[in-house]
Amino acid sequence: MRFSFFILFLVCPIGFLIAKEHSEFCSMERLCVIYVQDKTGVDIYFQNKIAIDETYTTISVNATSTNMKSSLKLPLVTVLKGPKRKKLFRLKVNKPNKRWVYQIKYKWILGNYSVSHDPKTVYDLPFEKGMKVRIYQGYKGIKSHQGDNRYSIDFGLKEGDLITAARDGIVIDTEQKNNEGGFEMKYIHSANYIKILHEDGTIGQYAHLRYMGVLVKRGQRVAAGTPIGYAGSTGFSDGPHLHFEVYKPTPNLRKKTIPTLFRTESSEGELVSEGQLHWRRDPNAPMVKIVSDIEEIQICESIQNLERLGCNGTSFAKGSPLYFYIPLLKPSRYKIQISVRKNGTSILKLYNWETNPEWWDTYLDVQLEDPSESMEGDWTATISIDGIVQKEIEFQVTSVK
Repeated sequence: MRFSFFILFLVCPIGFLIAKEHSEFCSMERLCVIYVQDKTGVDIYFQNKIAIDETYTTISVNATSTNMKSSLKLPLVTVLKGPKRKKLFRLKVNKPNKRWVYQIKYKWILGNYSVSHDPKTVYDLPFEKGMKVRIYQGYKGIKSHQGDNRYSIDFGLKEGDLITAARDGIVIDTEQKNNEGGFEMKYIHSANYIKILHEDGTIGQYAHLRYMGVLVKRGQRVAAGTPIGYAGSTGFSDGPHLHFEVYKPTPNLRKKTIPTLFRTESSEGELVSEGQLHWRRDPNAPMVKIVSDIEEIQICESIQNLERLGCNGTSFAKGSPLYFYIPLLKPSRYKIQISVRKNGTSILKLYNWETNPEWWDTYLDVQLEDPSESMEGDWTATISIDGIVQKEIEFQVTSVK
């Protein structure tokens, strides 16, 4: 099984301005500082030029100056709402007949640092119904989910798989023009993404989308389950996947990711974990209480087929090993038993083993041999986990493949 890992850092841009005539400086073509200067000082304005009316932007601003005094105590942490220009403070000249100079420093991040997430909120899984998706990296994953990203999730979507909204909200930012990616720091700012503002002020971020893989626009309202984009591998990533997180800013302009509950095939609201396999379930649909992906339990003639192609054969050559493959929904310690019976006879083979709690799946290779009996004929394999039958598979053993 191939593991895909990925990481996404949200960096707060920093801008610098030295006193001169009326001008502006824009960070990432989004957050702009505008200063209007006269003989007695300068007014400092900020504006998020790509914001919609519902967008909040948290900014931290400081100034250093000579022969000037700020109208407000600095540093200042405040929140902009919407796209309009807003005056934050004025630097007034103390002695007009003497030289004066100033420098503005700022950081910014989308979102309002004062909001609170409702921990009872239940999210939909962010992919199409009918898909079964493995979680490649969960909360506090040792590969890359540390620090600001500690409560992020990597869903193992393939290139071009459809991404859906996990919660109702309004799209506040998108990027889709990047076409590069790799597990190198030079790609850290190259991820395509969608950011959706939720009712409680938190932001859902969907990252590493493919080139031109965004289906929504800023200002568009979406409901949970709405198609919003396509998975890819842009940015700091070593393979196709979806990076999902819910976050809010902190007063010091960091990103605080938040643990979230998901409605899954087996729960009305659970914290999903690395290695688990999940699929979407409607709220009124019955929950499924199983421990394996029953449909994908298979018998294979080789490990290579299992890893690359999957197995759909029902006839196997006498003397060849059989590989029983069992994908687990939630890695844990299970007792597996496989009974293999030749139909119409008393020939019965039993195989038992335990799984490791870290395994996402398990397989056992067996060879049907009995010098006193013919192995050719029709067989039935019964696969059980912790004493509960998962699946029965009919197959044949023949003298010639």
